[in-house]
Amino acid sequence: MTGAPDAIVPGLYGLVGGAVNVYVLDGGDAGLIVFDAGLPRGQNAILDLVRRLGRVPQDVKHILITHGDIDHIGGLKGLHAATGAPITASAASREYIEQPRNPPHVPLPMTVLAGLLAHTVRGTAPVAKEVRDGDVLDLAGGLRVIATPGHTADHISYFWERERVLIAGDALNTLGEGLRSTQPRITWNMQAAYQSIERLLALEPAVICCGHGQVWRASEDTGRLAALRAQIRGDQEK
Repeated sequence: MTGAPDAIVPGLYGLVGGAVNVYVLDGGDAGLIVFDAGLPRGQNAILDLVRRLGRVPQDVKHILITHGDIDHIGGLKGLHAATGAPITASAASREYIEQPRNPPHVPLPMTVLAGLLAHTVRGTAPVAKEVRDGDVLDLAGGLRVIATPGHTADHISYFWERERVLIAGDALNTLGEGLRSTQPRITWNMQAAYQSIERLLALEPAVICCGHGQVWRASEDTGRLAALRAQIRGDQEK
């Protein structure tokens, strides 16, 4: 990939539309902030994006993790080694990041494969900072931490308050039918997932950066948040 990347909103960039999405935020004096680390060896594409921004790996000062799935922390060991940036995650995610384990939430064949990959190609990395629901990180004008269990028990999301941008991880995605919840077959607890989505939608985000699919914008999909909220409440009442 060559040339300067397009911004999602001013200061926020992404590797979007592949197997899994990763986002990079220019936090000004706080340096570059990377959200998640992609699949094993995914650090290479992230570092390429950093260079396309005219920066060097050492300009990455923070790595923020949404959850401990291998497609979101697969490149974490390499990214941490290349940048020296401290890793921030929930206490529950820490055990998956610092040990070759994966959060339980997928059918048995996928669990076995993910575990094998974790042991052979993912590696581990140290978590420097644990965060919990309600914390506000003093980065880029404020990044609010929101506990969003459901897809996995350890899942958290981040809300960039200044621009009303939600980094949703796998709490939401835009695969197939627009903005939606993650499919039940790969969800640890669907009821918890619905409750988490209710919390996220209440923020009325202007932009949602999901872990899979394209970036969602309220300006291009008017009324979708209300429709999704109604759909979820209907599903919960069944």
